[in-house]
Amino acid sequence: MRPMKLGFVGAGNMATGIARGLAAARGEPGAPEAMLFADANPDRAAEVAAEVGGEVVADNRALADAADLVVLAVKPNVLDEVAPELADAGTPIVSILAGTSLERLAQALPEVDLVRVMPNLGAQLRQAVLCVSYPQGLSDERRAEAAGLLGLLGEVVEIDEGLIDAATALMGCTPGYLALMAEALVEAGVAEGLTTERSLSMVGRSMVATGGLLDLHRPADLKRAVASPGGMTEAGLEALEAHGFREALQAAVDASLERVRG
Repeated sequence: MRPMKLGFVGAGNMATGIARGLAAARGEPGAPEAMLFADANPDRAAEVAAEVGGEVVADNRALADAADLVVLAVKPNVLDEVAPELADAGTPIVSILAGTSLERLAQALPEVDLVRVMPNLGAQLRQAVLCVSYPQGLSDERRAEAAGLLGLLGEVVEIDEGLIDAATALMGCTPGYLALMAEALVEAGVAEGLTTERSLSMVGRSMVATGGLLDLHRPADLKRAVASPGGMTEAGLEALEAHGFREALQAAVDASLERVRG
């Protein structure tokens, strides 16, 4: 696979996470030999570039001209503002814009090879889930290029675009939900006399281990294995159900989908 220069149009949290993951993969097959950054906030682009050993480019057109592949990571509402320069350059684009379909992207970026990806922040640890949709007619070469790059960041799941919002409401939003759960559990630990640092360490390690166990066991089976009859976990699970924990999570997924679907 030939060396690649990868450009980032936008240097927000998700773009930064992807760049960090790719920097950690530097030297591996498919990893970019160089990363270029342009952002409406030049200081932000400079900060990310300095962290990952990349380069700041003055504007989007110059970046697209210099890059072999562009990660489009701006806010969806500025797509039409940045699209003309990118369309003129014609460089293939991987879009991580939420709620922005391949059809919408093709309208803004005609004649440009497009891939739509919804990642999560696990990318910076190379433990992401990356849901990918390809347009009809995209060449095998482009598909392989995108899959090889994204595979450095975690598990690549090719998915029908009609399901990508639902997938994002799970894998994209779940880190936030787990962070909220961790926050509440740490507060409970502190209230019982544990330090914040010790509580956070215990909760975080427990979440990591649970993720690994879910690769081996269905959730219901794992729940039964942890909740001994008459034990502490059983009492806690009963309290969660009584306080509408399951319904609250369903409401969170519904709200996320309502927001992205407008």
